[in-house]
Amino acid sequence: MNVPCLLDVNALVGLLWNVHSLHERAHAWFANEKPQVFGCAFTELSFVRVSMADRTISASFTDAELVLAQFIASLGSRYRFIDSLPPASALRGHPIRTHKEVSDHYLCELAVRHHAQLATLDAGIKHPSALLIR
Repeated sequence: MNVPCLLDVNALVGLLWNVHSLHERAHAWFANEKPQVFGCAFTELSFVRVSMADRTISASFTDAELVLAQFIASLGSRYRFIDSLPPASALRGHPIRTHKEVSDHYLCELAVRHHAQLATLDAGIKHPSALLIR
């Protein structure tokens, strides 16, 4: 894969927790593609939040943060943290119809600004920079 990937929250959760229903798909894609991975505070904090809230995972803050930290460490130079996030106004002019599309479009816009794609397990994200993990 030539284009780096910003992993969205569902891709991170699916990849890092083997109890997730799409873990095998995410893991197989990741092992095959070996992408350069981008992350940011938004995706990292969302991973921790979802890991704690999901009843199947039921991770503590400490466990979720540790799993994420170990994943990032395992990537070494293949991980790049995006520390400057655009303001909400970056979404002006986007065809956002529902509250569910706000985060998706924001992360897609962030990926585009860093010449990356948003890697996701969510087939519902309709944006040119969204890459569905199959």
